[in-house]
Amino acid sequence: MIFFVLVLLLIVFSSISAAKPNEFQKDYISIDSTNAIKGIFVILILFSHGWGYIDLGGVYDDPYIAMQNHLNQMVVAMFLFYSGYGIMEQIKKKDFEYIKKIPKKRFPNLLLNYDIAILLFLALNIFMGKEVTLKKFLLSLIAWDGLGNSSWYIFDTFVVYIFTFISFFAIKWIKNKHFKLVSIILLTALTVGYIYFLIHTGVKNHIWYNTIILFPLGFWYSYFKDIVEKILMKNDIIYSCAALALFAVYLYSYKKRWSGIEMYTIWGICFTLITVLFTMKISINSVVLKWFGKNIFGIYILQRIPMNYLSTLDMFQRHKYLFLIVSYAITIVMTIIFNYVTGKLSALIWKPKKKLEAK
Repeated sequence: MIFFVLVLLLIVFSSISAAKPNEFQKDYISIDSTNAIKGIFVILILFSHGWGYIDLGGVYDDPYIAMQNHLNQMVVAMFLFYSGYGIMEQIKKKDFEYIKKIPKKRFPNLLLNYDIAILLFLALNIFMGKEVTLKKFLLSLIAWDGLGNSSWYIFDTFVVYIFTFISFFAIKWIKNKHFKLVSIILLTALTVGYIYFLIHTGVKNHIWYNTIILFPLGFWYSYFKDIVEKILMKNDIIYSCAALALFAVYLYSYKKRWSGIEMYTIWGICFTLITVLFTMKISINSVVLKWFGKNIFGIYILQRIPMNYLSTLDMFQRHKYLFLIVSYAITIVMTIIFNYVTGKLSALIWKPKKKLEAK
């Protein structure tokens, strides 16, 4: 696995540029810049999910195993954070016009695309002779269960979309810009309530809730971004002091992360903010990484289709690295086709409505 990681590092380091002393990357949190960061982490998710189908160990695998064991669920941290940040930025620009799109388009579009993927997994299960009960299939359609796919992240996305709509619905009538802070507090409270509900009921394991708090963190960062940038981008001394303080808390919380969700949350917040601070100084401009960052959904959802099937074939059981390479290649091709089809379908459903509204 170390060779896969080295290829990723080569792609990263061949495309980076650093800001000059006492200068900063002004577009560090633009869509283009964040796509590169998301691209890195979605590739790491490909690595970690692939690991679940093969036996790793030895001098060529141990460094990767150590890295992945350290990262744990932080491979999804930036997706949640950037998603929350992006939504809040849209709310700041469009106010309730954006909020009302959540139940009209954003939520149903995600559900539609996800359910199309579920049908592909159903077809694979039937092809492989696996029994799928009606209950399991129906629960899979809302991501509460799965058919061999990864579902927790999608279900959590459904949840935070609902929480966002509830939290910001009142801005339809209350136009005071500071009221949005009340909405962010409510969103955070609902998210925390969801976390403790899952903990106390035990209906799902920890991966369903231990990073979801990073979604409202993106809202908080968006709300206070101007103040944060004014302080941190004043000079390198202030920036470095903030980075060192965050890193100290990161190290402490990392050691204590398994003591409870509270410490794990602090560790996740530190990881996320350290990554943000890193991008203030270092820009990554890889076309490859940006493509992966733009296509997270398809890659995340579809990758287990080739993995589930190829892992049953003798040839790929004997050659674990070939299994990974072929799985990744098929995932990329499937993502391109999937995005084309779902893009056409979404346009067919929602674009005509926009034209009618314009009239």
